[in-house]
Amino acid sequence: MSKNKILKCFFVFFVLNFLLYFSIPSQIILPEHSQLSIKALPIGSFCQLTEECSTTIEKADNSVRINSQNAGEYEYSYRLFNTIPIKQVNVSVVPKRYVIPSGETIGVKIYTKGLLVIDVSAVYAKDMTEHFPARDAGIAVGDRIMSVDGIELKTNEEFAQYINSVKTKVKLKIARDDTEFETEITPVMSNDNDIYKVGLWVRDSTAGIGTLTCYDLQTGEYAALGHAICDSDTGEIMTVSNGGLINCKVVSIQKAQSGKPGELTGAFSKESVGSISENNEFGIYGTLNEEYIDMSKKPIEAATRFQVKEGEAQILCDVDGNGVKSYSVDIVKISKSDVIDNKGIVIKVTDNELLEKTGGIVQGMSGSPIIQNGRIVGAVTHVFVNDPTRGYGIFIENMLSEAEKIK
Repeated sequence: MSKNKILKCFFVFFVLNFLLYFSIPSQIILPEHSQLSIKALPIGSFCQLTEECSTTIEKADNSVRINSQNAGEYEYSYRLFNTIPIKQVNVSVVPKRYVIPSGETIGVKIYTKGLLVIDVSAVYAKDMTEHFPARDAGIAVGDRIMSVDGIELKTNEEFAQYINSVKTKVKLKIARDDTEFETEITPVMSNDNDIYKVGLWVRDSTAGIGTLTCYDLQTGEYAALGHAICDSDTGEIMTVSNGGLINCKVVSIQKAQSGKPGELTGAFSKESVGSISENNEFGIYGTLNEEYIDMSKKPIEAATRFQVKEGEAQILCDVDGNGVKSYSVDIVKISKSDVIDNKGIVIKVTDNELLEKTGGIVQGMSGSPIIQNGRIVGAVTHVFVNDPTRGYGIFIENMLSEAEKIK
């Protein structure tokens, strides 16, 4: 064999191994008593468990088959020609989880932990001179005011009233990212009806509508939205002091168009549905009120990301106020990345009825559960602005894992 052929063979061999390495996940999570096939390149590699256990694994043609049995942590290794180590893979076999998929529209009301600074501006005194008390005190957009002179003020009205009652320098405790610091700020009598101001615009709460994804029938703990509630001005994730879910009925639909996201409009009632304890990048979490839990519903299995397949699925949502319905979608792409985020699934709406009503995915549908083969596999999170028939979803595995952390 010529030198060029040898080099070519070596190059092909190297590329195939490189592709194999990155085609294999670093960690696999699988429920007990399940089977999973993972594609792998047929280049003479072998795989074996690093310890004897009831879970079995075998290489066949271009796939690896895992038969999970009892819960536990296992490892298996890929070896080239059963000799050269290529990659170690962690296998977590977990108990099956069952939840109630919802799809009901909910109102969301959040009161922030601290007053969120949404703007820093000038104050014009009575003589029309320009002052920047907040800027001079080192306060920036996105900061949170945790206390004023040691007092926790919960609303922007309370903050304004306190500044006007004191009229002199005050001490603020400021939270910025993961740190806190103190600063002093001196109010200025403005040319606006002799009101004292400090050049701060703050927000104490936010409200909107979304979709309840699922809940635990026994504990009432729920997951919803699949993404964070962020401040509309700063883009910051709203920290939760307290808040709740409110009964909400969809009253109108603004259909989605290319380049222009649609929206559901809802009417809130005074009926409380549940509490909110956490708002983060994977959704909102809390506990439903006991009377809102439907004990007649049957829980279904929650899939891990490795059980999600490209192909037909359904989403559950209420887009017209007439109750939750099932609509057809296709799962067109599944992320193979080990990075945990809320965009692991790409779906395309194929249901003509839903397309006629909404034009695709609209704001307010976030959290709509995605069902495939009798399992809940994820939740809708974002719409493709230029193609509202398509959108992202989060793996339900990620939402439930986050719920466990919060506990």
